[in-house]
Amino acid sequence: MSRRALALGEHGEIEATPQKRDAEGKWKRNPSGRGAERWRARTYYRGHDGIMGEVSRVAKSRPLAVKAAQDALREALSAGADDITATMPLVKAGRLWLVQIARSDSGLSARSVLDYTATFGRYVDVIGSTIRGLTLAQANDPQRLRAFLQAVADDHGTASAKIAKTVLSGILGQAVNDGVLSMNAVRQVRPVKAQTPSAMTERDTRRAFTRAERDAVIAYADVLASEDLLISSNRRKRRTTADLAAFMAGTGVRISEARALRWEHLDLTQGTAEIHGTKSKGSRRSVTLPAWLAERMQARAQTSPAYGYVFSSPHLSDQETPWDQSNSAAALAEVLEGAGFPWATPHTFRRTVASLLHEAGVSIVRIADQLGHADPAMTMRVYLGRDLMGDKASLAEHL
Repeated sequence: MSRRALALGEHGEIEATPQKRDAEGKWKRNPSGRGAERWRARTYYRGHDGIMGEVSRVAKSRPLAVKAAQDALREALSAGADDITATMPLVKAGRLWLVQIARSDSGLSARSVLDYTATFGRYVDVIGSTIRGLTLAQANDPQRLRAFLQAVADDHGTASAKIAKTVLSGILGQAVNDGVLSMNAVRQVRPVKAQTPSAMTERDTRRAFTRAERDAVIAYADVLASEDLLISSNRRKRRTTADLAAFMAGTGVRISEARALRWEHLDLTQGTAEIHGTKSKGSRRSVTLPAWLAERMQARAQTSPAYGYVFSSPHLSDQETPWDQSNSAAALAEVLEGAGFPWATPHTFRRTVASLLHEAGVSIVRIADQLGHADPAMTMRVYLGRDLMGDKASLAEHL
């Protein structure tokens, strides 16, 4: 009766036989374990490349010989064991996918890789996840995926569910590309939304901070930055956010201009900064830092590498990687809301600079120079803080 052919990555039963040297010193099979000088454990296996192989190990006792053979089998079968299969656990396939997207030729930004990795660990490969224990084939089910993503949306928000869906689509899509799955079930799942959407505060794009409000925002950001955090990237993010908010509040630059600022654009001796804007022909300009901001930037130069981007991505150690727009704006928005100004946006700092200078009697032309406006009329029409519903008792005295 012929034996069943071994499948890829499979091995036969490990046979252990007692051995003893004969008169010529050759190892021969001993009739029993009694009097054996050693044990030999042997088996055949088929590698993931389809090639048959043999593993043979000897030891003084049967258990030690079998264990040695098992260890050798594990090592022999590890080559090619990372090939994706339909019966592979979803989380293992997910880790292999993360390795692939981290390659420089994946086409994804470093920030996207970090976001996808964090999402995978936060919602998929975590205790309590309803799909964590499934195989690829089991997880590739529209109903299961829809239920999982709906739970993420209800518990963590629509945005979290959206990125979780992207991650799952990437994992299953790779399995489809490898010919393991016939279709990607994520594509059959409609977009899910949180059952109770979070209340959104209406932004006031015409309002500026008072000086006290501006200082309160910076103070709150500094408090967050001073908290002890275990994860170094979170510490860097809070410190960078606080310094970014201060720089925008003290200069009125756009967030895109602050993100593009390099250390060679700063002259900390003279207390000036060369702003490289792109919005208009007046965007490239030189601004003088207020004394408190110049001192702050000097402190930043002493506590962080003073080369590359001043506000480089806090999630990476590379100073030549700028902090992307969406994440830097989100970090500032979090500070603004936490400080008690949910109506404000990062652009409010820019409007505030215009208003404070106007209140101090600075001419519109000089304010336009500070903000990088080619047309001073735009500064007067758009960027000066307005308060249509505020107290106008002082104006009534002149009427």
